[in-house]
Amino acid sequence: MDTTKNIYYWEFQYNGLSVYVASSNIGVVRVKISFTRDQSFLPKIKPFAPEAEFIEDRKHNEDLIDVIEAYLKGGNPPIDLPWAINATPFMYNVYRSAYKVPYGETKTYNDIAFMVGTPKGARAVGQALKKNPLLILIPCHRVVAVNGLGGFNSGIDMKRYLLNLEQNEIVF
Repeated sequence: MDTTKNIYYWEFQYNGLSVYVASSNIGVVRVKISFTRDQSFLPKIKPFAPEAEFIEDRKHNEDLIDVIEAYLKGGNPPIDLPWAINATPFMYNVYRSAYKVPYGETKTYNDIAFMVGTPKGARAVGQALKKNPLLILIPCHRVVAVNGLGGFNSGIDMKRYLLNLEQNEIVF
């Protein structure tokens, strides 16, 4: 992410969820969804862009907000917004692979490891997805463990909520 640019952030409530978004002129910087209000969203993203000016601005995030609201309504909107994230090449490949998991379907951490060319790298895939800064845009909730849901950086209840939203009949 270019840290000399402005970062525009916005918080909104949708159907009982707190949604936090941030973007720059380059692309989306962060998306977080929570069952509770999170006062730490802004302080947590500032270290990634210490020289940026943070501006509260819904208008700059309007396309992103539209996509997230359409998704949270149970829709499958096209998600083609540019990313402006810090990621190692491995993490970026994991994110691109998770991005390709279709709406309503799941893949295992092992599946993603094979997709990125590291067949024994399921644990590394999980660690990369744990750091996913773009919930919904990079649908890491669709990546599950062989024997259960696995982890999720917004909590297992949120992962279950998002999978159920997509009407995925996974029962563990």
